[in-house]
Amino acid sequence: MRLRSRARLAAAIALFVSASFAASPAAHAQGNVSTVMEIGGSKLAVSAQEMRALSALGNLARATQSARQDRALADARRVANSRDARFALALYELEIGNRRGDDAMRAGALDVLIASPLTRPERLVGHLAARGQIAYRAGDFDTAGALWGRLAELTPADPDALANVAQVRLAQQDAVGAMDLLTRAIAARTALGQPVAEGWYRQRLSIAQQGQLVAPGVDAARALVAAYPTRENWRIALVVYRQLVATEGALEIDLFRLTRQVGVLTQAAEYQRMAQLLNEAGQPREAKAVLAEGTQRGLLDAATSPTREIIAEVERAIARPGVVRPEPPSAAGAAVRSGMMRLNAGQRSEAEAAFRVAADDPAGGRYTDLGFFWLAWLAQGPG
Repeated sequence: MRLRSRARLAAAIALFVSASFAASPAAHAQGNVSTVMEIGGSKLAVSAQEMRALSALGNLARATQSARQDRALADARRVANSRDARFALALYELEIGNRRGDDAMRAGALDVLIASPLTRPERLVGHLAARGQIAYRAGDFDTAGALWGRLAELTPADPDALANVAQVRLAQQDAVGAMDLLTRAIAARTALGQPVAEGWYRQRLSIAQQGQLVAPGVDAARALVAAYPTRENWRIALVVYRQLVATEGALEIDLFRLTRQVGVLTQAAEYQRMAQLLNEAGQPREAKAVLAEGTQRGLLDAATSPTREIIAEVERAIARPGVVRPEPPSAAGAAVRSGMMRLNAGQRSEAEAAFRVAADDPAGGRYTDLGFFWLAWLAQGPG
């Protein structure tokens, strides 16, 4: 997920600095504070010596001659001793650092500006965003977290600030904290009526997978296919869901059925596993159809192991059918099975009604998830 901030934060980083100077009547030849310097809308009191050095630096802030800039920077750093002069110097250093792409210079300048009481609140937001990004890129996650955490406090309605802190938590191996922050960021953006980036949904699911966070991961998988129902996202969501929930028995078969129907059963091992489960559950003819599909798609080779042995097992089961007691599904499971049967019969509206029963069943367990996934797939249109 790409680190982001609002447009006004980015604009604040590329600070435009302008200065004008006016001699104060209280000027003293001894070099005491005697000059008013106006920069960035702030009036600063500096000595005549500081004024000369800062004025020379300001004239070169946008110059391309780095050698002259460096000499002016050295001169200004040598004489800028007052609080106001250090603030003005930091503004110039930030502008020069931005133009050069010099993160070390930018970081030092931003540290001064963030700590200075002279920095206006609207500028502080941009400074925190920029300094946090520099720290994050450098792998200084503690500093990035502190800066972006402060930014999130100043801008609690900004989803990007929360998402940035989530990145830090993830880098610090705090999956729970990262998940919470990214979930809040998505909710905040949704509440603002703004589109949520696909990457945020996928990042949220990835965090859950890495941290083995089952309940948040299920929510993330459901949210991903609801918001961005591409084939790739369906594949990611259903694979991660299967890993997190550790499906087995009838539920595993029904999840494979969904995965196959959506068109994202793509691995030879998945076709082989599904066929074996169906055969063991007393459904050898469906198992045979699954194997035939895998072979037709070029994912299975009927002449090689273990596909060859699975095919033989299925053929024996078809020739000598045994008595297999199917696992009794829950009410939600029965609704999902009914929905699949009706869908196969071309009864789309009836299938949707059955899936909705499962999805709305508070006692349906994991079959409520399958009901939701079926409804999300049907919502995409004819399939």
